Amino acid sequence: MGCLLAPFRALGCLIVVAAVVLAWLYRDRVLSAAMHLAGHRVEAPAAAGRPGTRALENAKARTDSVRRGSVDSVVLSAAETASLIGQGLDPSVRRQLDSLEVRLLDGQIEVGARVATANLPRRALGPLAMALQAHERVRATGPVTVVGSGRGEWRIEQLNLAGVPLPVDAIRPLLEKTFGQQTLPIVIPPGVTDIRIRPTGTVLFGARNP
Repeated sequence: MGCLLAPFRALGCLIVVAAVVLAWLYRDRVLSAAMHLAGHRVEAPAAAGRPGTRALENAKARTDSVRRGSVDSVVLSAAETASLIGQGLDPSVRRQLDSLEVRLLDGQIEVGARVATANLPRRALGPLAMALQAHERVRATGPVTVVGSGRGEWRIEQLNLAGVPLPVDAIRPLLEKTFGQQTLPIVIPPGVTDIRIRPTGTVLFGARNP
């Protein structure tokens, strides 16, 4: 009888393991649903902005007014910010990001995109690598700073892959093996000397008039 029950016990163990893995991968959704049932209000995420031709034209027109010194600062929407980010990223990085979108947070931007997981270093991902599909959604969060004339840096401090937040100590090796560096360079429009990111918009500052 014990031998006959062995396959069913093994199947039961596999089901339990699968349930644990799924609960871990989708714990954000499970927690959100649980809080909703418990009557807790879940704060809605900031609206995402996506690159577009009109948004890019508007962003260029606004930043050009900063370059010419006609205004001290301009405010860009999430879509305008996404358009500048998409154009300003190194082409080798931009090619790896599909369906790019940007959310404006307090002092940081969150960039979301679909990536081909075949390009990701499996060893740096650990056990998560076994659960990945061919393409997965990635969300990277961090501040953007101006480091020189026409040069900016996006420092990634949080990384979420397929709905799973990666440990801090796993982010650096993953970025370095994928992109060759942890801080990604971004082309900044001429004349912009400082950037302040808020949920209501990205503020670009130019040189102060005397």
